[in-house]
Amino acid sequence: MLSKMDSRRLEKRSGKRTSMVVGLKIPRPQSHDPGLVVHTLDISSSGAKVGALREWIQPGSVLIVQRAHTRIRCLVVWSREIAPREIQIGIKFLSQDFRVWGLDLDDDCAGV
Repeated sequence: MLSKMDSRRLEKRSGKRTSMVVGLKIPRPQSHDPGLVVHTLDISSSGAKVGALREWIQPGSVLIVQRAHTRIRCLVVWSREIAPREIQIGIKFLSQDFRVWGLDLDDDCAGV
């Protein structure tokens, strides 16, 4: 059963999400570091829930997320620490020009 808080979150969603683990890289533009290696927990055609972060990323930040050879600019919509040094973020794509996931995630095909 959903609590009132959970049902409010569902009402805010613009599209359905699909649970899927996809490896991603978040390059660091001002560093010689190879970047952060993270993974998705849920994906949609407009963004994703990302886990395996060890650093806090401020909501409102703009990131470049890379999957294979595809890079896309994203806005960090929310961040939360779920355990010490384990952070999850919600990202929203800033462009809808192509399919970063390589899947058709329209409303008829995506799961919750």
